[in-house]
Amino acid sequence: MAERSRSRRRVSWLVGGAAALVVVVGAVGIVGVREATADPGSGMLRLAHLSPNTPAVDMYAEGPDLPLTKVAGGVSYRTVSPYLTEPAGTYRIQGRPAGAPASAPTLFDVAVDVPAGSAQTATFVDIGPDGATQAQVLDDETAPAPAGSGALRIVQAAAEVGPVDVTGTDPEGDSPPVPLARTLFYGSATPYATVPAKPWRLEVTSRSGKNSSVEVPVTSTSVATLVVTRGADGGLATQLVADAASSAATPAPAPGAPAAAPSQAPRTAESSVPPVAPGTPAPPQPSSAETTSAAPPAPKAPTPPAGGIGAGLGGLSHSGLAAGGIWDTVSGWFGDDPTEGVPAAVKMPLAIATAPPPGGPHPTSLSIPAIDLDVDDPVDLRVDYRGALQVPTDFSKVGWFSSSAVPGDPGSSVMVGHVDTRRGPAVFGALDDLKPGDVIEVGRSDGGTARFGVDSVETFAKDALPTERVYGPTTQPTLRLMTCGGPFDDGTLNYRDNIVVFATPR
Repeated sequence: MAERSRSRRRVSWLVGGAAALVVVVGAVGIVGVREATADPGSGMLRLAHLSPNTPAVDMYAEGPDLPLTKVAGGVSYRTVSPYLTEPAGTYRIQGRPAGAPASAPTLFDVAVDVPAGSAQTATFVDIGPDGATQAQVLDDETAPAPAGSGALRIVQAAAEVGPVDVTGTDPEGDSPPVPLARTLFYGSATPYATVPAKPWRLEVTSRSGKNSSVEVPVTSTSVATLVVTRGADGGLATQLVADAASSAATPAPAPGAPAAAPSQAPRTAESSVPPVAPGTPAPPQPSSAETTSAAPPAPKAPTPPAGGIGAGLGGLSHSGLAAGGIWDTVSGWFGDDPTEGVPAAVKMPLAIATAPPPGGPHPTSLSIPAIDLDVDDPVDLRVDYRGALQVPTDFSKVGWFSSSAVPGDPGSSVMVGHVDTRRGPAVFGALDDLKPGDVIEVGRSDGGTARFGVDSVETFAKDALPTERVYGPTTQPTLRLMTCGGPFDDGTLNYRDNIVVFATPR
């Protein structure tokens, strides 16, 4: 009997095109999920394919009492599976090209811890080193939202459209607009925000000018995630998925039963309300005061600077600054040989985690032996009135963008220095001489030292600086050093390009 129950659980994770309903404009239906288990020794895990550069995959899982088993077939971009309920423990998740045998090389191979009583979403996105596929895990809410309210978060899975803003508006005009996401980079998420239970219209806008509008029926005590993806036409698409606390009492199919037929049309607001398990008391109905109360604004992520920086006065007046080689190896788990070890999946960055708390650790020094650079006391830099990143006023000083990560902490840390003065080189005058593998050390106010190795040295036109690569979220500590370079424009008295050093821990 136990084995039959386990077989049902495995079959219940099979997904296809119907596992996630994707629309660009219109009503969004909540996708049904497995009923949350009452077993305190079990946890819940589901899969989200959020990598537009990765083809459809077959997913395999292996863990406590679970031999290597194909649990999902033909999982393509924008697909979110139902939950798999299994005993707590560490599970090995592997992906192979759709239709390939179990003996075929893996596209990725990662370990995911499933604590007892938890619910998680395992994702893979393209924010690893040099844009490689990176496995990430999101913690899903397991408790219902307060009566009369719903909990909603945003996951940014639309690559190559720039950061997105998401605002909730009340079509009836009874509640003020709710900013759910601000400057949300691809591969990151917001915390849950509590909003009154009622129909909402979510306006999604990207920095590249793409936008989408979608109606979301938020029901009392519901908990859901809005996943913003890139549609087949390159525009924005959205889908709403119910999280563990809103899981429906959907029975597992019998062993060998066919998958559900694909949904072809958006669901209506009535059909999107998650069904209630038999014997479960109906949730309390919200009062008028509860439904019209203003929701607290979601935490605001720091706004990334716009465009490049001006960090030179033309004293060197040199051109032809060549970018260094690009580090083309990938993290240990990504590759064809799964026997090299199975690193643990990392947590997906939250929007509020991109800026360190006031009074927290900060960099105290920067040392780069390869170019004889050793400076103390980096100055704090912010975004100026033009929306551009400040540069140090002292040409011998290095600045740290104080809304970026602290060097050594997960996330992108950005440090800036001038390339020259009118009389000659400044603090970052030799930055373009760095080579892949050169060591960079950053002292921290907590007494630690963050050690990095150069991955690449690249040159970009200032109006084409890759904002997402420089300032976007990373699941490991990363460092970006920036200065000016390229030809000097005598008309504007500024260099036309920026040099960016990309570095990761060593």
